[in-house]
Amino acid sequence: MVKIFRAANKVVRPLLASRFHKPLSGRLTLLTYKGHRTGREFTVPIGYFDWDPGTVLAMSSQLGWVPSMRQGSAVRLRIRGQDRAAVPTVVEDPEKVATLLGEFGRRKGPKAAKGLMLGLPGDRQPTDDELRTAAAKTRFVCFRMEPERPGQ
Repeated sequence: MVKIFRAANKVVRPLLASRFHKPLSGRLTLLTYKGHRTGREFTVPIGYFDWDPGTVLAMSSQLGWVPSMRQGSAVRLRIRGQDRAAVPTVVEDPEKVATLLGEFGRRKGPKAAKGLMLGLPGDRQPTDDELRTAAAKTRFVCFRMEPERPGQ
């Protein structure tokens, strides 16, 4: 599975960075961050959802980029063709993840919740047990966008 993601990223990353980003940039963003161990800069495509004004929500069952978000250091997101500075907050506590998944289902609908591929139903709101089971498979990162400065 990792090899498939790496191969896809070789196509998706340059596309999201280009002027031809529109087919993908409504659901994918480029996250640029410094690795928590190496300090190297990485840029990876991740799925995101508009959440609250100035905030987007991302989730991951992959561990690669999430540990580097735990420090809350500013990162860059390229969303819909625009570069934005953002501050991440990682949500890993299973009860908080379950609560967020429930809120996600209420805001975006059961079909969107099923699309997260965590085993949630697509025809109704999930039960508390279903939310807890799904929460064990993922974590969320909430990115708060920093206000745009004139000239950006």
